[in-house]
Amino acid sequence: MIELALPAGTIEEALVALGAGADAVYFGMKEFSARKGAGNFSLEDLSKIRRFSEDRNRKIYVTVNTLIDDTALPAAYSLLGDIAEIGADGIITQDLGIAEIIRRDFPTLPLHGSTQMAVHTISGVKEMQALGFERAVLSRELTLDEIRKIRKACPDIELKVFIHGAMCYGFSGLCMASHEITGRSANEGECAQICRTWFQDEESGKKLYPFSLKDLDAGLYVKKLEEIGIDSLKVEGRLKGPEYVDAVTRYYRAIIDGEDEGKYRKAVALSFQRAHSAGYLEGSGPGHSNMLTGSYTGHRGIRIGTVLDQRGRKVLVESNVRIKDRDGLMVLIPKEGLAVPYKFSAKVLSSEGMRSILLVGDGATLSSGLDLWMISDSSMNARKLSTDIPKARKSISAEIKVIGNTLTIETPHLSRTYEVCAENSGKSAADAILKAFTASGESNHVLSPIKVEGGDGIYINPKKLKEIRRGFLALLDSIPEQRKEYEATAAERKTEPLPDRRLLDDGIKPWNMKGVMIDGRTYLSFPPVKFDEEKIYSDMLNTANRVQNPIIGLNNIGDVEFAKEHPEFQYFADIYLYLSNRESAELIAKEIPSLAGGYLWVERKSYTEPWPFTPTVVKDYTMPLFISRSCYRHDALGLSCNECRRHSIHRIRQNERRYTVTVDGCMTIVR
Repeated sequence: MIELALPAGTIEEALVALGAGADAVYFGMKEFSARKGAGNFSLEDLSKIRRFSEDRNRKIYVTVNTLIDDTALPAAYSLLGDIAEIGADGIITQDLGIAEIIRRDFPTLPLHGSTQMAVHTISGVKEMQALGFERAVLSRELTLDEIRKIRKACPDIELKVFIHGAMCYGFSGLCMASHEITGRSANEGECAQICRTWFQDEESGKKLYPFSLKDLDAGLYVKKLEEIGIDSLKVEGRLKGPEYVDAVTRYYRAIIDGEDEGKYRKAVALSFQRAHSAGYLEGSGPGHSNMLTGSYTGHRGIRIGTVLDQRGRKVLVESNVRIKDRDGLMVLIPKEGLAVPYKFSAKVLSSEGMRSILLVGDGATLSSGLDLWMISDSSMNARKLSTDIPKARKSISAEIKVIGNTLTIETPHLSRTYEVCAENSGKSAADAILKAFTASGESNHVLSPIKVEGGDGIYINPKKLKEIRRGFLALLDSIPEQRKEYEATAAERKTEPLPDRRLLDDGIKPWNMKGVMIDGRTYLSFPPVKFDEEKIYSDMLNTANRVQNPIIGLNNIGDVEFAKEHPEFQYFADIYLYLSNRESAELIAKEIPSLAGGYLWVERKSYTEPWPFTPTVVKDYTMPLFISRSCYRHDALGLSCNECRRHSIHRIRQNERRYTVTVDGCMTIVR
């Protein structure tokens, strides 16, 4: 059966999700989590949830999914060592350097590729598999047919698909709006959610939320994804609390199990939900359904009625549900084309039939005809769960040998021989030995697996066996941990610096399929997003064979597959194939022998030696805010696709800053 994976901002939310029917939970640690605003997990929390999940045959996935520079590698390495010590069913990562470290030094940790890697093509999934990833979390921008094609072409790697929660306007991992406008990096877990703020369209003068996508609710597509052969379904929401986790888990658990999910829909809507749709699963391209939230970008809840009249602080409303004291209510007040929320806690003065008189705050003016929304239900509160649960124990393999009146225990870390009284018996002591030594009491260790030699035809007192076990485990607990520390090693080779990155753009596009001649070389680069990758790779091959001395920039992990198939060309790691640290550079250099170098991760202006080659620092260069599959012309401006010439340019402003919005095909670039 398909896996249902829920978010957990805290250990309490993990327990709620697993208790409500989740097959797995994913969460971040205190460092290197793409949701810095979540509570996140301590090592003690990790140990507890590891034990809890193992006892119930559930899975836990740890997100180490920010980009990490050279200075942070030792701390990241130490964290990976801690996680490996406790255990996890997968590490979800964006950083190729972290993937390289895990492959090399922590092979017991399964590699899962984060959606931050913007993997949306067959080549991307195949390259992830070649790099040792067991699972790929696909980009949220894929249609059902595109997912089906990837599944068919890549049968031997697990695929995970988003089904619920917030949708980013730009491709995850490629969005630079927060970094460019506020200096807060989405790739380091500090997204300022620029897509949820208003902009002014200069042609019409209207204020809009042109980049605020509706939340995803793919309940209608769950069974179709299961039929395709998707391995795991992912819900977004590590910042949304236990009520949300409980409601959404029960909703999708019911759908997967073929039960009635209708009774959970209200709880889902009230826990947190913007205007919602099935996202790109419904399709993309000309005539697609509008995916924007409209004039309000926040939690809407459920529309329950209408404001009829107001006298002072008393408001008469008509509602199709019974309103209770302390229910959370909201009206959306129009202002300059947008909607300003007025939220209040219900105080019911009188109620008769569908009409109620409510008390609102001083100064609140609610015009008749406004929609009334319920945004929380006072009777909906997730039960507080205790986190006083046992921690995970480290499993140590052991061989136990019985020779005469001695019992010897051998493990990789410790060996001891004990005197026992072996009495003759018609039975074997092996079962008693296994029973005694598989227990662990209060120890941090457990002996597993255990191999027993000898013991035939003898009896050993079980109390003596337990005494030996307790003493041996106490000795194991007392041994200081010997942890390997990160060592910076890289086989450096000489490379020439790449050109000023500004020179390589093709107009508004931060890539160039046509080529630009600089110092006798023709610089080409792939787009980071390509839904018709066969055509794009074919076009690039034709161009590279035609121009003088070509060198090709790689902007997505899928492009590495092209480079390996065409070793006759030279390549460089371009600005979207993030070289955030020496380990990521080392991985790409090993994959592509003809690599001529690469640009340093654009959010850094310096690096720390050693590196396998000298990266080129990107200076005085403005990245696009968004690269999106949502069409600004159709979705934000509401213009018909029938009149579209497939290319248009628009101007927007925010806080005196002006930006250019280019629509190319049905893709949008904001710069």
